[in-house]
Amino acid sequence: MKDFRLDSQRVLISGGSKGIGAAIAVTLAEAGADIGVIGRDREGLNRVQRLVESNRRSCSVIEADLTSIAGARRAGEQALEISPHWDVLVNNAGIAKVKPVLEISQEEWSETFDVNLRAVLLLSQVIVPQMINRGRGKVVNISSIGGFFGTPGFAAYGASKAALNQLTRTMAVEWGPSNIQVNAICPTVILTDMGHDLWDNPSMQDLRKDKQKRIPLGRFGEPRDVANVALFLASAASDFLNGVSLPLDGGMMISP
Repeated sequence: MKDFRLDSQRVLISGGSKGIGAAIAVTLAEAGADIGVIGRDREGLNRVQRLVESNRRSCSVIEADLTSIAGARRAGEQALEISPHWDVLVNNAGIAKVKPVLEISQEEWSETFDVNLRAVLLLSQVIVPQMINRGRGKVVNISSIGGFFGTPGFAAYGASKAALNQLTRTMAVEWGPSNIQVNAICPTVILTDMGHDLWDNPSMQDLRKDKQKRIPLGRFGEPRDVANVALFLASAASDFLNGVSLPLDGGMMISP
């Protein structure tokens, strides 16, 4: 369908060197978009660049450390040096520090919020003004189902994602009058390479079965599941959807 095409649009993706970010880059390139990927892993960024270019779309690579204010701002500035306009910003970069509330250090707490929340703010502050000037744009924030639940060991991660969902709503209200739609995707477990390393381990099988029983569809997600929703939110098909934090969980949240 034409509404799901992104022909000649430019999409900037943070955390684009692997996993969900890489899947989003390839899926949106298949829909006709030219891509910019931000990340720390140069080898991974180059691999994604080759995949995007195999779809006959351009792919710009920006190596950056989003844990610092200067690094996040510079990544956005480099993107604008590559192109003066970007149609879609996908804030995907994220980290998780698994520690109980009483054990997590201030440094681990701060780093989690620096990447999961502050980098979203800083990249958006650099990239969104040109969307406002042109009167159109899309921002897709990759959040987590963990932003809705209290999960043992994920205090910093869950709090940062809950805050990201609230930031998404405020962005949507402030930028909606400029015809910019801002939404978040909140996935459950997604079987990236790192996810497979954890959940395919024989020692995790009992826990995996228990966790999957809570999901009516009976499985964890795949990176392409997130990428397909990102495509919808990046496309004209979602032009009247704004400020939503969308659970992508196979029905887990509504299951008794």
